[in-house]
Amino acid sequence: MYSGPIDVLIRFGAVLVGVGFLVQAGLVLRQSIAMAAPAADRIRDATGGDTVAIDGTVRATRDDAGGLRTVTAPLSGDDCVFAAWRIEEFFGHEVATQDGWTDHASGYDAEAFELADGSGTIAVDVSGDWEFLETEFDLAGLDSPHRTVSIDEDVPAEIRDFEAAVGAEDRTPAAIDVPTSDAGPKQGDRRYYEATIDAGDDLFVSGVASERDAETGLVVTGGGDDRLLVSDQGRRGATRSRLFGVVVLSVVGLLLCWYGVAPLLRSVPITPT
Repeated sequence: MYSGPIDVLIRFGAVLVGVGFLVQAGLVLRQSIAMAAPAADRIRDATGGDTVAIDGTVRATRDDAGGLRTVTAPLSGDDCVFAAWRIEEFFGHEVATQDGWTDHASGYDAEAFELADGSGTIAVDVSGDWEFLETEFDLAGLDSPHRTVSIDEDVPAEIRDFEAAVGAEDRTPAAIDVPTSDAGPKQGDRRYYEATIDAGDDLFVSGVASERDAETGLVVTGGGDDRLLVSDQGRRGATRSRLFGVVVLSVVGLLLCWYGVAPLLRSVPITPT
């Protein structure tokens, strides 16, 4: 059985977290199924309310003056229709402490854009709060750092301006009276990531087709449990990464649930028949 109240609380918490992992695995699996067998995988076949999974080419939209709607990527300065960024900071440089890279801040800026697949054109709505996963971005640029700046370096002007623009907090240096490691990253080191989408890029989009009006046609958004997924990895790459996520989430969830209920199960007497 459980060794005391603290043990009960810890294991109960493990069960709750484990259930959360399993629920998330179910949602990702549902998304994977919708991506593999959508109601429409060609734009011309989509109608309002359909789940869609479309490979196509990005097109920029035009403003009232006829100019292309674009944004400026915060790190590279490139003009594009979408720019996502992420900052990681290294924590735990002190000797004999847990250390690792931790997400410090993230965000994106975008203009309305369209996707064309040869059968038609559909708008893509990437509005929403990234923090609440209303939109998922599976972009290669967010996996490899655009730039790394050590705590010992003078912060370049463009990085300083970028951090001020996005409201990034100051770095957290290691305490000077605590022994630190001489090897590897130091506490306060930062890595900067950037991913962009521009006109002409190949893109895979999965979500729900919603009706706007007769003049502007359909738009792909997230709806209900069907999150909007925007990926530059193609249909196969996006589906593969989702299925891998299902396996990882399920294994972690089951292990946490087992950890929480194992003492209770071991206490149940087994009566031989």
